[in-house]
Amino acid sequence: MSTERATPNTPEWAALAPHHLARYLFAAELAAGKRVLDAGTGAGYGAALLQNAGAQEVRAIDIDAASIAAAQQSFPLPNLTFLTDDCHTLAHITGPFDLITNFENIEHLPHPEKFLARAAELLGGGGTLLISTPDRANTPPFINGKPANPYHHHEWTRDEFLSLLSPHFKYIDMRIQVQSHALASRLTAVDSLRQGLSWSNPVATFLWRKLARTNPSPTTRSTRSYKSLEALAAPTPADYPIVTPALAAIHGTPYCHFALCKTQPSSQPL
Repeated sequence: MSTERATPNTPEWAALAPHHLARYLFAAELAAGKRVLDAGTGAGYGAALLQNAGAQEVRAIDIDAASIAAAQQSFPLPNLTFLTDDCHTLAHITGPFDLITNFENIEHLPHPEKFLARAAELLGGGGTLLISTPDRANTPPFINGKPANPYHHHEWTRDEFLSLLSPHFKYIDMRIQVQSHALASRLTAVDSLRQGLSWSNPVATFLWRKLARTNPSPTTRSTRSYKSLEALAAPTPADYPIVTPALAAIHGTPYCHFALCKTQPSSQPL
């Protein structure tokens, strides 16, 4: 199972959760009264959020049986069903669905076009696919033509991702999930504070020596100080808004592609 999975109560959760939660909170705005499929649910917390947002029914699938078993134990909610299934085929799923979510999953699929074709089949006439994937412009360079991330089969630029989606959906609203300027500023400020408290700083060295006379474990005090600094810069879902391309530069720097897709054109805003 990929260590990229955001799983509550794990060491990776604090770093991975905010941008994942931001996507599900966006989807939750559309979930009320809908029949929802969460394809590639992972730990299942996103499916639980969608159900809690008032979805009529949520089916959540993942290819990893252990993740599904854990999700069933963690989120025993009414009208929320967890199933082991392959996103390529979705063989155990019956449509139609009003809303399908597929977040940070399609890059893990050897044949992403198979999932898109199946998702299009499962959507009702007015249904929507919400899908996200890393922006190749912001990931490490390819190695021998393959993504540097060993868990990714594919990564796409904006135009490449749109070309992947277009054969399967008539209406595509391309958005951008950004990392906020506010988060970048906090990280910069905390880094400056950390440098100011480093042992190479004469004033800091003097203060730590003074502490050593009254505190038998100044190293512990130092460790706590650094952890407190890190907490100041801790990201939240609000630091990863999903916006239109025209507004992206106002909010932050591009982080992920995010698309709202329909099999039929829509005159109503999504």
